[in-house]
Amino acid sequence: MKARAVFLDSGIFIAFLDRSDRFHAAAVELFSDPPPRCHSSLAIVSETYGWFLHRLGEEAARTFRLALSDFSWLTLEAIDSAHHEAVITKLESLRGHKLTYVDASSLVFLSRLRIREVWGTDRDLSLEGARVVPTGA
Repeated sequence: MKARAVFLDSGIFIAFLDRSDRFHAAAVELFSDPPPRCHSSLAIVSETYGWFLHRLGEEAARTFRLALSDFSWLTLEAIDSAHHEAVITKLESLRGHKLTYVDASSLVFLSRLRIREVWGTDRDLSLEGARVVPTGA
């Protein structure tokens, strides 16, 4: 049987590293036993790094960058021009939902990789049927 795959959104990284985040405990629990097939994207890395840098400072952004290097179980998906075109198509097809480019990019990856579970706090990633955990976000 194929192991379940999950996609990590920026909110779960923030919750994991920011002890004041209301989802911190849930994120720590999730990160304590990740499934063997975990994915995120370089767009998520960029978004999350910027969040830490501008809200908590350079040292917090560095901590995030260093933590990523410890996550040997995490595959970071790259973005190329073909992916960009798919994101533009996704944004057009979901007009009215006020999706960010990064969220649309994540939805493209979810579809392409056939991932049905997202670790994150952004309900927009459930628009096409994925389950977002932790619940209560």
